[in-house]
Formats: sequence, structure tokens, C-alpha cells
Amino acid sequence: MSLQAQGMRTWLLQRLTAVYIAVYSLFLIVWILLNFPINYSSWYSFFSHPVILISTVIFYLSLFIHAWVGVRDILVDYAKPSSVRFILLTVLALFLLVMATWLLLIVISLVKV
Repeated sequence: MSLQAQGMRTWLLQRLTAVYIAVYSLFLIVWILLNFPINYSSWYSFFSHPVILISTVIFYLSLFIHAWVGVRDILVDYAKPSSVRFILLTVLALFLLVMATWLLLIVISLVKV
């Protein structure tokens, strides 16, 4: 099987995003356990650090891609009328786009100029 096959690309993308989501989640859990109790200023200083901010953005983009691939595969398999599938995929795409825009607004508010 070649990497040019659409199914292989989405399968690989799903696995790579899952690995990144798992690694980031474990890192965040360890940080929380080591810095407990956490207050607003510690959260703010942690997420304002450029490396953590970029890692968090990559985490959420990975989460959005992972969700898109997974839900798209489910809808393609089980939403048989193509009109229903199109509507559901459009709603999913708009939802993920709104979430990405919201993420961008949050990240912009955290960046120190």
C-alpha cells in the first residue's frame, strides 16, 4: 500500500494526532500533579510561555483534525443519504472552524506584545 492512497493518509493522520494528543495530555497531567494546588497566576504564566502556547495550539489543531477524520469516517459509513451526509459534514466543518477561531482568539489574548 502506498502513502498516496487516501485511506492510508487518513489512517496515518489519525494515529499521529492520537499520539500527540496522548503525549500532551500526559505532560499536562504530570505538570498539574507537580504544581498542585494551582491558581490563576500559575495557569496564566504556564500557558503564556511560548513553548507551551505553541504546544497547546498544536494540541488543539491535532484534536480538531482527529475529530474531523474520525467523525467523517463514521458519517461516510453510516449516513447513507448523501444529502444528510453533506449536511452533517458541513455542520461538523463549521463547528470545528468556529472552535479553531475561538482558539485563535484565546491565543492572541495570551501573546504579550
